[in-house]
Amino acid sequence: METIQLLKPEHESCTKKLQAFQWPAKSKAAPGSSEQTESTDDSFQWDALNVLSDDRSIPRPVCFAWEGIPAVSENPVYDLLISTDGEFKYPRVIEDIPEPCCNVLNLYINTRYFWKVIARNHSLVFAVSPMWTFTTHASTPRWLHIPCITNIRDMGGWRLRGNQHIQQGLIYRSSEMNGHVDITDKGRQVLIDELRIRTDVDLRGSSEEPKAVLDQSVVKWINIPIRPYGYIVEDACSEGYRQIFKVFSEPSNYPILFHCWGGCDRSGTVAFLLHALLGLDRNALIRDYELSSLTIWGERSHLSNEFQSLLCALLPFGDRKDDVGKQVESYLRSIGVTTEEIASIRTHLTAETDDR
Repeated sequence: METIQLLKPEHESCTKKLQAFQWPAKSKAAPGSSEQTESTDDSFQWDALNVLSDDRSIPRPVCFAWEGIPAVSENPVYDLLISTDGEFKYPRVIEDIPEPCCNVLNLYINTRYFWKVIARNHSLVFAVSPMWTFTTHASTPRWLHIPCITNIRDMGGWRLRGNQHIQQGLIYRSSEMNGHVDITDKGRQVLIDELRIRTDVDLRGSSEEPKAVLDQSVVKWINIPIRPYGYIVEDACSEGYRQIFKVFSEPSNYPILFHCWGGCDRSGTVAFLLHALLGLDRNALIRDYELSSLTIWGERSHLSNEFQSLLCALLPFGDRKDDVGKQVESYLRSIGVTTEEIASIRTHLTAETDDR
């Protein structure tokens, strides 16, 4: 049996310097412009994103390549196996690749991967590659590509104090999937089969005609209309936020996708509250909020009246010595989120970081 020679996975952002986004920034600033500066921290990477119809939130793929082998009775096809363990117990398998290369999207960040390739004619395997390993970049956030929707991010991957991190692959935020943008059948397949979404939390109100877009035999759809920013403290809104965090507290609901219209304001408020509850620091909270400026839905700034109204709404739930995480926890308790529910959210979404 022949051996396939693997080539190094290619991704421009693996070798280029980190770039930090200057806030606030022009919505059409381009990589390499004066609005980029060399980073000294774990900043967002321009080079990891594509620009498509003014949407700069589309991640670039990792290109896997290998040396092709001569055709036997007919041209061979290849199967690419990618796994987070060297024994390939639960690999991601991409089958029937006609050429000796393949672009792969939506890998975890800061994760060691193992990969190999099998060549075959139909069911007859006649060449297998050795195993190779590489580690993806640690730059947050983990952007995702789901055909025909936008502003899709994994809430996980962020580092926390105390050698902790937020786990990837459990909770996502995005734009809506119908209305101003319409998800494709391929996009549904990625959400259900690849990301394994099991709960869709729709934050839109009745005037936006919210509806289930994913297969309800697989994905539970929950409509919880809310208003963002400073409205969180109004009686008419607090019940919605209590319901959202109750959904987050149930492990059986995961993986979860939550969204509004553009995934910026209502989703941005929910993301801010959840990240703060988990212990994300203030600078990272602001960065995550402002990254929605890279999408097609307009700029978002932490200096805006809207965002400042959220910070002001939280101030009465702590004193000047309290960080925003403590304020958010106090706020959630005030609207009826229980100690047990908060503990469940933290237990399920955070883990110890292994820096070995």
